[in-house]
Amino acid sequence: MIFTLNKFELAMKTKTINLRNTIRFALIFGFSISVLAACVDYMQGKTFLVSDSKMIDEYIEQKDTSMTEFLKIADIAGFKGMLHAYGTNTCFIPTNQAIAVYCQRRGITNMESLTVDELQKFVKYHIVRDTIQSSEFVDGRLPMATMLGKYLTTKTVQNGDSAPVIRVNRQANIIQKDIRVANGIIHKIDYVLTPNALTVGEMIESLPDSYSLYKSIMAESGVLDSLKINNAPAVWFTAILQSDASFATKGILNRDSLIAKLKIAQPDYANDETKLIQMYAQYHVIERLAYVADLSMSSSELTMAPNQVITVKTDKDSLILNEYKSLTKFEQGVLVDKASDWTDMSCSNGVLIDLDGYIQPVKRGAEAVYWELTDQPEIKKMKEYRRKGSWVTFKPGDLSELNFGGINNPTITYNVASAFDSKTQYVHYDYFEIPLRPNVIQWMEIETPVLTEGVYNVWICWRRGGNNNKFKTTFKQAGKDDQVLPNVFDLGEYFDTSSTPEVNLNKGMKQYNAKQENSVVCSRNCGAIKVEYTGRHILRIDALSGNSQPAWWDMIQFIPVDQNQIWPRFDVDGNAIYPGTDCSLIAPTDQPCVGDLFN
Repeated sequence: MIFTLNKFELAMKTKTINLRNTIRFALIFGFSISVLAACVDYMQGKTFLVSDSKMIDEYIEQKDTSMTEFLKIADIAGFKGMLHAYGTNTCFIPTNQAIAVYCQRRGITNMESLTVDELQKFVKYHIVRDTIQSSEFVDGRLPMATMLGKYLTTKTVQNGDSAPVIRVNRQANIIQKDIRVANGIIHKIDYVLTPNALTVGEMIESLPDSYSLYKSIMAESGVLDSLKINNAPAVWFTAILQSDASFATKGILNRDSLIAKLKIAQPDYANDETKLIQMYAQYHVIERLAYVADLSMSSSELTMAPNQVITVKTDKDSLILNEYKSLTKFEQGVLVDKASDWTDMSCSNGVLIDLDGYIQPVKRGAEAVYWELTDQPEIKKMKEYRRKGSWVTFKPGDLSELNFGGINNPTITYNVASAFDSKTQYVHYDYFEIPLRPNVIQWMEIETPVLTEGVYNVWICWRRGGNNNKFKTTFKQAGKDDQVLPNVFDLGEYFDTSSTPEVNLNKGMKQYNAKQENSVVCSRNCGAIKVEYTGRHILRIDALSGNSQPAWWDMIQFIPVDQNQIWPRFDVDGNAIYPGTDCSLIAPTDQPCVGDLFN
């Protein structure tokens, strides 16, 4: 039986648990009022599995004595009580034989030879304070860190014709998985887990000769020394590796050919080899802890190289870096090598990620970005994504790249229209329903897609709703002054279908949908922003006034001020449409066109 406890339910549930569990509660808590109150606070709102099954320590003592050495260590380290109390734990417990081998490897007689602090770290590294079944494992890091604050990784491996096994941290095999106990899950392992003591820099130095060019460039740049620093627990590094084979995919065989490639990519520094080497090395370091699982939830990462980002895209099971697409150009991305021995290799101050190809810092000019606001990483992973007739409601904090707040339980809803009509011409049919007004959603902060340096007009594309629903817009860049955009926006205004595109443009409006002009489908210019460095930034929306009706948000367009603001328009399949396009080629192709496709 699984249930979630609040304070009232906990008081009632404790009366109905059978006699055996009542005696257990009496032994553990002594029915002390103060301890019971603390227990209520600890357990409130959490989900537990309550049954007659044994606690972790009881299971080991009574059912599987091959793990008793771990229990002794936990007792000395002060964790025996935790293993005997109700809670949610996943324990990777090495066998007695595994611990004996560990002692032999360390040159000690037994674990009692270690200090209490060492034993505490030993136990903490083997426990995650959550219940994680083997069916939830992926080839990568676990969803939660251990009690030591470091992540474990898992990978399913097959050796010859033998049955596949789950390997933990590249160190231990799970020899018995998913042992259910009253306070969690045990996975029995055949080897002791130990954190990697080497820093990211030291791990790069220890890479095999097949990474010789990368190693030499990282050392020459001085970046390697930075990656050896391990005296600040909140400082993490992710190093993006490139093997000699990865360099060779672009004809780079040595330092000279790398420099020649970088001179083309960074013409401003063509005469400064030292700077080019440094930029390359810095570009291959992300200053945070980013396993494959973390990168898959991101769309871009700022690197150590000033004003340089790595873009990230997921495609089924693949993770692609630096695929670049605009309306005028396409650059093939590079796959993360998930099968590499070095990908998701944990280090004492970070992690390694290996690639199947070559990436480099690139200088680009301002490029128009026509962005669907609904392309949020969490939504793109849902079965409802772009499925007609679907909808999902989100609370503050549910979306990593679109946060919002307010009063009266603010929510936004992701919707996908069931069919086409002139008032629901959303790109890919999907949109956000957003009750932006002072008495519900008072503010939103939206993480933009990657914007290259330049000056852009910001266009909001929406279906009108409400009356006097006004807001102001602020563009925020880390380390720079905020830019308050000049135009106060009214989500309740109609699009003027009687004026020419040029007249509407002078009024700060345009038609953004391609198939049928309609007065409730609108796009307005918030004003111009100056992007001072390439990366992802924040667009903040603050509600100023409004009534009870929401509006429906579709796209945000960032168009360089010196480029065409009116064209392209977009059809419901996401195709860019230009003047003179045959109506039969504009989705949905079975519907007539309304409006002028030639202006």
